[in-house]
Amino acid sequence: MTEPQRDITYILHWGDLTSTVRMLAAAKTIRDTFRRDRIILLTTPDYESFLKHCPWFNAIETDACPDTRPMVGLRDKRIKLAKPVRVFDLVGSADSRKIKGNFRFSKCKWFDIAARAEGAGHPVDAMAGALNDALGQGPTFYPLGGAPSPDASWVDFLAKQSRMLDPEYFGLNGPFALLAPAGESVKPALRWPKEKWAALAHELLQSGITPALIGGPDTRDVGRHVSQVAPGARDLTGKAKLPQLAGLARRTNFVFSEDTPLVHLLTAAGAPALALYGNTDDPAPIAPRGSAPVILMHAVTLAQVTPEEAIAAMRFAGGFDRAPAAA
Repeated sequence: MTEPQRDITYILHWGDLTSTVRMLAAAKTIRDTFRRDRIILLTTPDYESFLKHCPWFNAIETDACPDTRPMVGLRDKRIKLAKPVRVFDLVGSADSRKIKGNFRFSKCKWFDIAARAEGAGHPVDAMAGALNDALGQGPTFYPLGGAPSPDASWVDFLAKQSRMLDPEYFGLNGPFALLAPAGESVKPALRWPKEKWAALAHELLQSGITPALIGGPDTRDVGRHVSQVAPGARDLTGKAKLPQLAGLARRTNFVFSEDTPLVHLLTAAGAPALALYGNTDDPAPIAPRGSAPVILMHAVTLAQVTPEEAIAAMRFAGGFDRAPAAA
């Protein structure tokens, strides 16, 4: 007996890591609403290694923005042949609007969610309200912090398949904290001095918590400095991929980060966090969101913030008392 053909739903989204993590909240709502659909994410290759494990999607196509005209035609032909019942545009770019033009005479229902969500408020709250409004369900407006947060807790399933997501794989045994400095491309005034990262690492080691420095290749200078000045700290900068970092966030006691895209992934995975901002009067409308507490600290010059203040904020959020569950 053949299985009945399922409706096809496309989700269009591409962008930086911050917007990609925020998109997960809307994707979960779409999955919960259309449980029987075959949901396809049309995106770019940037974060495929992470998104391909997400249970909200049945398939991922990574040619959202082809470099050549022939590839554009192949992409459009494939999408039209799939005969999607509905398309959710979560990016609202010129490229997504061009794709919309291919459905002018189609019965496919197109949802311009990104356009509906434009305006004031946190992007997660605005997107959730716009999506509910389009679907005719739930609240169409959320106050700041009221909408469901992005959820990356599903990496627990991946962790059961691969020990490469285990803290022990990175030499982390016992309680540990993830420290995520900004890269060298960020202006010095908007970065915490590496000497303070080292002082914070020392304080954590004294408290029995192993500090682990994480980030891309442009954070290696801080990672090397901290591991040299504070023996016992782990330098993982440039060594862990996004799924691995999400897995570590599921097991960490705490995250301390500057205003980086990475902190959005770590908090979505469920880690309590302290996010340090120096380029905005009110970081709340752009803050990372997750199921655990996220403390926002703001200073005109980040060097004004002391390691002692960071430790106090971590204690306030329960980072020293947390016993993360095994994945």
